[in-house]
Amino acid sequence: MATRYTVYKSDISYFSGKLEAYLRYKEIPHSLVNCNSRTVAMIAEKTGTAKMPAIEMANGQWLHDTTPMMQWLEHHHPQPSIMPQDPALRFFALLMEDYGDEWLWRPAMWWRWVPKVSRITLGRRIASTMIAKPLAIPLGFYFARRQLNEWLWKDGVDQHNSNDVRDMLYRELEFMEPLFEQQDFLLGSHPSIADFGYFASMFRHFGNDPISAEVMRREGPNTYEWLSRLWNIKQSKISHDISWVWPEADYWQPLLQRIAKDYLPYLYQNAVAFSQGKKRFDYKGNSLTFNGTVTTDYRVFCRQELQREFSLLTKDDQQRVEQVFANVGGIASLHQDGVIDSGLTKDYQLPVDPTTVKAKPTLAKRIFGQPRN
Repeated sequence: MATRYTVYKSDISYFSGKLEAYLRYKEIPHSLVNCNSRTVAMIAEKTGTAKMPAIEMANGQWLHDTTPMMQWLEHHHPQPSIMPQDPALRFFALLMEDYGDEWLWRPAMWWRWVPKVSRITLGRRIASTMIAKPLAIPLGFYFARRQLNEWLWKDGVDQHNSNDVRDMLYRELEFMEPLFEQQDFLLGSHPSIADFGYFASMFRHFGNDPISAEVMRREGPNTYEWLSRLWNIKQSKISHDISWVWPEADYWQPLLQRIAKDYLPYLYQNAVAFSQGKKRFDYKGNSLTFNGTVTTDYRVFCRQELQREFSLLTKDDQQRVEQVFANVGGIASLHQDGVIDSGLTKDYQLPVDPTTVKAKPTLAKRIFGQPRN
């Protein structure tokens, strides 16, 4: 079939897997291009960010960042929708996607870069896709160390909380294993935006990296099966009768507590630090503490978007969402101090016209890409 979309991706990229699974499920015609240093540099020129995945459209415009990208695609390819029709459940699905994207990256990085076998394997593999093979070994070592420092040791992880970050994977499996005993996808009979948010870390990192994949097979077989199911499912091969499930079973409670007492407070504390011009801040949550973690404007934008989505709900639907979290302390931190502006809203209005892109990433970012934060 003719395709309007060229997808630039990497087979070991956290967010590339998320986008590709979505396109496969929706059966949206597309072609795939594996990224190297040249394509990463091109993405930087066209979008202003050296991040994959990115989509080039036939009309010369571009899409980037999976969350706004998938929402744009949903508007143009609405059936079957990955957004629950129930407004309150739709908000909850968006919140779960955001949590999956922006909270589970830390244990994903731990399991990829802390175990030596995984660090050496993935560092060399990534480097070999970006540069000439003779340089892959030394630059793979450099790249692995850079990732270890960038994502962990220089971002609030230390000897005191390292094991807690590692165990974030086990906590998610404790929630997902009983859920997938009851239903095929996180919110019911069909994939939702929540599934794709979780899929990013669960597939490319936990499900495929050498050490964590064995953990998944042994400790999370239902979750491991869900990964294959979501990767393989096609909208044309399943019923169009969607059955969504409200998150009220007992196994939801630990996840709701993590969102209410760890993740949303993190977004709030990060936003406050951003508003105060701090490059780093000491985060304190219910079960985790990260001293000197990096302040990120993107996650201020994430909080803004969640606040915007919540404001669009009716009072009754807002109360329904709040009732879900009532037993774990509520979601007051989502609203605390109101909206703190990230200044990024225009940057994520899609599609991008390359002729309007002004900011150009550095040479190092064009070669190796840039971290999510």
